[in-house]
Amino acid sequence: MGSDGQKAKLVQAWAPERIAEYDALPFVPATREKILDAIAQSAFTSLGVYGNCCRSVLWAIQTHLRKEDAATLRASAVLAGGICGTGQTCGTVLGGLMAIGELLGAEDFRDLASYELANAKAKEFADRMREIYGSTNCFEVQEAVMGWCCDDPDKAAEWLEAGGPTACAGVCSQAAQLAAAIILDHQASLAAKGDDG
Repeated sequence: MGSDGQKAKLVQAWAPERIAEYDALPFVPATREKILDAIAQSAFTSLGVYGNCCRSVLWAIQTHLRKEDAATLRASAVLAGGICGTGQTCGTVLGGLMAIGELLGAEDFRDLASYELANAKAKEFADRMREIYGSTNCFEVQEAVMGWCCDDPDKAAEWLEAGGPTACAGVCSQAAQLAAAIILDHQASLAAKGDDG
């Protein structure tokens, strides 16, 4: 288990920090930063309520970017805990990747430009998660935020008592905010190109 000093340092990073300005006048609703704050908070809260990291990330992005898709959300159900609880690719990463693909990809297999764009943005997201947590592997991300991982069902009570679910909710928050920022920035660049043309 990680040291108390390490845990104390990480506790502060678990809950999503607001990045938007809320006290300025005139009040401006739905700024990019406020939307990202809402997505981060939704992902954080959703994991605590429903317990599925992949769905929490995907649902928060779908909801706040107005792109709800029940089939995609259902498909994400088996990707928590590093793909069916196996500890492989972190569910938060998978949820972010699914959101990027859903919002930037194309239905037409022949649309290679959309494929390449979505793939590049997905790689940007995965690289950033790897930079923050040292890995995109579930158990290695848990190790990064807790100092140890819950890779054994017999450790579940200890994991709960140590704050593991809250730490994972913080990862959900971070992943959702990062993926949504990539999507929003791309959409803004398209809108700017449209205004120029």
